[in-house]
Amino acid sequence: MDVNQGAWRPRVAGALLLVCLCALAPAASAQLVSGTVRDSASQLPLAGTKVLVLDAAGRAAAQGATDQQGRFRLSPWGVRSGRRATPGTLRLRVLRIGFRPKEVPISRADAGREIDVGLTSFPIVLEEVQVMAVTCPKRADRATALAVLQEARLALYASVLARSQSSASMTRLLYDRRIDPISGRTLSQHVRKQVTTGRSEPFSATRIASSFGRDGFVTDSAGDHTYLGPDAESLLDDSFIHENCFKINPPDRARPQQVALGFEPVDHEDGSLDLVGTLWVDTLTRVVKDLTFRYVGLDRTTSALVPEGRLSFRELPNGVVIVDRWSLRLLGGNAREEGAVPEIGGEIARASWPDGSSWSAPLGTLRLHAVDRQGRPAAESAVRLVGTDYAADIDSGATVTLSDLLPGPYTASVYDARLAVLGLQSASTFRFTAERDSTKEALLQVETADEIARRRCGQELPAPGKAWLLGRVVTPDGRPVREARWSIRDQAGVSLVDDGRVDDDGWFQWCQLPVNTRVAIDVWRDDRRVNESRIVMDRLTTLHFVLPQ
Repeated sequence: MDVNQGAWRPRVAGALLLVCLCALAPAASAQLVSGTVRDSASQLPLAGTKVLVLDAAGRAAAQGATDQQGRFRLSPWGVRSGRRATPGTLRLRVLRIGFRPKEVPISRADAGREIDVGLTSFPIVLEEVQVMAVTCPKRADRATALAVLQEARLALYASVLARSQSSASMTRLLYDRRIDPISGRTLSQHVRKQVTTGRSEPFSATRIASSFGRDGFVTDSAGDHTYLGPDAESLLDDSFIHENCFKINPPDRARPQQVALGFEPVDHEDGSLDLVGTLWVDTLTRVVKDLTFRYVGLDRTTSALVPEGRLSFRELPNGVVIVDRWSLRLLGGNAREEGAVPEIGGEIARASWPDGSSWSAPLGTLRLHAVDRQGRPAAESAVRLVGTDYAADIDSGATVTLSDLLPGPYTASVYDARLAVLGLQSASTFRFTAERDSTKEALLQVETADEIARRRCGQELPAPGKAWLLGRVVTPDGRPVREARWSIRDQAGVSLVDDGRVDDDGWFQWCQLPVNTRVAIDVWRDDRRVNESRIVMDRLTTLHFVLPQ
């Protein structure tokens, strides 16, 4: 995890239908390939296993995942798959973390019959964990800790291997939050989106594992601290075993099926920065769930902030394991006295693969209906969430939808590009709190550029063949120029307005401008003059003039 400390600063129908369906059942069944995936050693069913049907070109004609009984049903020759398989031999490809991928040739003759697929565990060869460093204290839980460590390493190895065989595009959300120290509720946050592609982990350590012990976890760059944290590759490195002592930490009631494997450095040297943490391992699935850690060896000032981190692992439907969430929180200093704990981190919102498989996190959605004061759609406007990259245009039905929202508070603001040209920001805002796997709906009334033009022109619509022009004259620092004058000439040089005046807010308008004609507009005050020549293409055109002082 690479975190720049600068982000922590204060800115820091009936029976007939049933009969019809029954009549179609044999035909539908004849299009299905179904079966069960099992562990070849234990013969136990493997749930959540990725199953694909590939055509001769290697394209996925159908895909899915096994259920809790390890069963799958695919339709490579039917329309339900979204893509018909081309004639020829097909391959059933089965993928599961911790097991060797397997392919089975299939044809139409296999449709309607059950196919059993046995998977063999990965031939993983890792150095057996036999001893710990001699300086580690002898503990009664030593054998248990070593066994858990080995299970964790096998799971991490499988995740790294599966990820290395995948090429995904992932959208991650990076945030900077303030957290209530008592309730843990998010008080405020800034969020930005980032898309990563390729085979690399979207969350990763900045340094390789072998350099952690040598160089620590913090670097200085231009006076700032960069905090570095481990990822799956780091925890697999042999140096992680040789340079840390391991123990079984007390259980957590909130994690009834997980065991806590604690680790800390063998020898902490003065001036170096190390990690003390806990790997949480699921005792049933034998996979690492998450990692919590804190830093030791920080300078006194930074240590007072008590920085603590967390990252969680998630196995996706196609068998790839990713770090789906990560965070670093400053618990100390004046954070609690000030009533807000700073936290930065990120979360994977969605992932997609070339074979067509995809995954989305259970995040929030905002569906906002934006209308003007007459209940008409807020045309040519957009909604954005303040302090974030979330933004979308309002459609013709007056609706805008923003998805992939991290939980927490937001302020939605209407953005009308035509008003922005005039240097105006909409005062129409809506505050809400996004929740996971939930949609927030609201109605927002806004003032649009069209409404301003209607009011100033005193008519509902421009006359046939005419367009509206709204202009504003301001100083370089945005103050209205009340003494400004303006004129308009058509493309033949004929004056349409000789000497117009702006109002006290620097506004002027002309509501009889021919559509799609070139006009020249001059704005002046004393000896200061600006002009613009343009073709008026739209029913409503807005212009912004800046007069020098």
